[in-house]
Amino acid sequence: MVGGETGVPSQGVGGHGTASEFGDLTDMTRQEVDDFLRGLGAEIRPTKGGYLEYEFADRSRVHIRIDGEVIRTPAPRYGSDGRRINKGLRLDKDGSLIKTRDEFGNPILGTHNTGEKVRN
Repeated sequence: MVGGETGVPSQGVGGHGTASEFGDLTDMTRQEVDDFLRGLGAEIRPTKGGYLEYEFADRSRVHIRIDGEVIRTPAPRYGSDGRRINKGLRLDKDGSLIKTRDEFGNPILGTHNTGEKVRN
């Protein structure tokens, strides 16, 4: 088990919402992940794309794709002008922020998939 004891991931880096406070979910089962994320207070809903979305009170999110791939997004942050300043960013499997777009708004290759994946 990557995270430690069965059903509980390691500590994440934090600082970007609840979705950054826990470590790698790889090798946990979907049920273990579901129990863990619900235990953190996540609201769960299916998306149109067939993913399961876990949203926390701080609006950080964890998506689980049909194939088990995990996608994390940080809690939104806003600048003094009210615009969201971290839109489009993702979190790595340890909760660290990943820059997914360059200064011109173009996607940065290789940042979409972090390799974090749960088992069925």
